[in-house]
Amino acid sequence: MKNQKDFNKIISNNIFFKKRKYALIIGETPSRGARSPKLWNRIYKKYKDHTKMFPADVSIQNLKKLMCYLKFDNLFIGSAVTAPYKEKILRYIDATSPEVKIIGSINTIKKINNEFVGYNTDYHGVMKSIITFKKKKNILILGCGGVGKAVILACAKNFNNALFYLYNRDKKKLRKF
Repeated sequence: MKNQKDFNKIISNNIFFKKRKYALIIGETPSRGARSPKLWNRIYKKYKDHTKMFPADVSIQNLKKLMCYLKFDNLFIGSAVTAPYKEKILRYIDATSPEVKIIGSINTIKKINNEFVGYNTDYHGVMKSIITFKKKKNILILGCGGVGKAVILACAKNFNNALFYLYNRDKKKLRKF
């Protein structure tokens, strides 16, 4: 989707949207290979849910317009968020889960009563995967992008007495976090 007019045209011309709930994966170019639509559409089909997920290629200039449109579209249920909008989209979110306030990025939006609630499911995935680890003394984390920040927070909560070694290509980004 190159601009808001393209999105409005798709919505208004597609009978699917007039009858069924839908979800999106919002990013700069998720139509070029995002696997979420295939995965979620299989799940929706398996459970006989008529919801469908679509990729939404959005330029930064049209992100605000898209979010305003979706806020009041009663058929829109939520979204995955991908690069480069995991941080930028926060300004259009009404509420967030506690970890988002620390991590500073979201990858999932759930629409509840015309309000957007943002989550970082990477954090929850990391928490589940490290729960079986024993106490660690030294932890090395490479990268502090969206997932890296989630890993740092999860490890800090689980291994608060460990010595952390953090590496990121962009030193300013690492210091800021």
